[in-house]
Amino acid sequence: MRRYLFADDISKLDIFKYDVLVIGSGIAGLYSALHIDEKKSVGLITKVGIDESNSWLAQGGIAAVMSKEDKPELHFADTLKAGAGLCNQEAVKVLVEEGPENIRELVELSVPFDLDAEGELAITREGGHRMRRIVHCGGDATGRETTKRLGEIVMLRKNIQPYFHTNLVDILTDESGVWGAIFYNAGQDKYMLCVSSNIILATGGIGQIYNYTTNPVGAVGDGIACALRTGARVSGMEMIQFHPTTLIPYEASPRLFLISEAVRGEGGILRNSKNEAFMADKHELRDLAPRDIVTREILAELKRNGESNVFLDVSSMDREFFSQRFPTIYAECTKHGINLTENFIPVRPAQHYLMGGVDTNLNGMTSINGLYACGEVANTGIHGANRLASNSMLECLVFGRRSAYHINKNFREISENFDIKTIKNRITEASRAIDNQKVKNDKQFIKDLMTTHLGAIRKTQGMKYAKEKLHTLRNEYDNILCDTLEKMEIVNMIEVSYKVICDAISRKESIGAHYIED
Repeated sequence: MRRYLFADDISKLDIFKYDVLVIGSGIAGLYSALHIDEKKSVGLITKVGIDESNSWLAQGGIAAVMSKEDKPELHFADTLKAGAGLCNQEAVKVLVEEGPENIRELVELSVPFDLDAEGELAITREGGHRMRRIVHCGGDATGRETTKRLGEIVMLRKNIQPYFHTNLVDILTDESGVWGAIFYNAGQDKYMLCVSSNIILATGGIGQIYNYTTNPVGAVGDGIACALRTGARVSGMEMIQFHPTTLIPYEASPRLFLISEAVRGEGGILRNSKNEAFMADKHELRDLAPRDIVTREILAELKRNGESNVFLDVSSMDREFFSQRFPTIYAECTKHGINLTENFIPVRPAQHYLMGGVDTNLNGMTSINGLYACGEVANTGIHGANRLASNSMLECLVFGRRSAYHINKNFREISENFDIKTIKNRITEASRAIDNQKVKNDKQFIKDLMTTHLGAIRKTQGMKYAKEKLHTLRNEYDNILCDTLEKMEIVNMIEVSYKVICDAISRKESIGAHYIED
């Protein structure tokens, strides 16, 4: 594996120094940045804008024990059950115990949570939860409203300097740990060197290595690829969650529209073309079974009937209730001519979430000194083999805050001893050019390969075939000249996809989201 993507003279770059670098502007990145001591300077780097992250797109809500009937022990048990016993129990305990106080903090920050008739937090239920414990905003716009509000506060903080449309290229390390990172600012068409000895990775997921995903276009796993190149420990990459219900698109789309699990929590029922409620006898929780189970049952129905989709029946809800509870979904379905709640919603599974990632401890620390990770890019061990619905945003909050607090208490001063000449010599200078059309074709090849062989249902021989193909492609791209974002992106896609495949082959048992058919 090559160590760096940047292949020019690093001494020519503009140098910026920050006490802390936060890479990513979803909930994990924004929330962690807000908890860094305001006396410390923070560089907030994001490849898009605040409104284009996975967090912004999240619909359902945030899982936390906020009612008298519920208990942290029950949330703990539900999380472990969904994770098929592979969860880090210590991390899950931290999640469920610290979750409520983080929700209360969001309330204090004026995040506009939905309220019930008594003025208390409105709470719903989703798959895998035995209790109602999902708080939400704007009906089905929790991610958007939470991210928007946190973003507003970040923009007012004088110690935080945001950089939009700025891509992570390389994380720089020496024997003591991280000391900086190289970025490409697309708006200014120039590279920049940010020097910092405290870096928080919050770069999100890997959905765009698949043909069908709910993830935004930029979600190719560049943070994970950069971490791999530093030598950081990365694991659990085989555990990829496929959401059971995405709206069947009427045109080609790089990102599919999610139909929140909360719709089934409010009474939605999955049916096949014969109007049969096929989940009724498949699991004790029926339509609210864990996502991997619902996904496989839908795929089994599609295979059995030779059809492209199943249907979500929402006729148990009247139109007024549905349009108020799920305004985003209602508007999207209406746009496609689906008359709710009379018509069924055509749905099928798509890649949604990565349970693995860069290994961290309970304070967000990775195996590289000074490098932290939180959110989907991190592997805290909470999700195990299958993420429990709406635990993801809670994880962003709990471990984003923990990462920031740990940096505040264990601050590493900015390195003044970095040797630019040494870094220049390490960068590959014998790089070769590559055709842009080939890059485009190979990106599609990766997506096709992963969709076919590393989907919700896998076969041993298929995974081995995929590894052989990716190994060949990996060698081919090892020393290319990465002089465009597209070329950097495909190298990152190859590294992330290869790690998914290797981890999948290494795990011999079929468990949770890693379901081996043979």
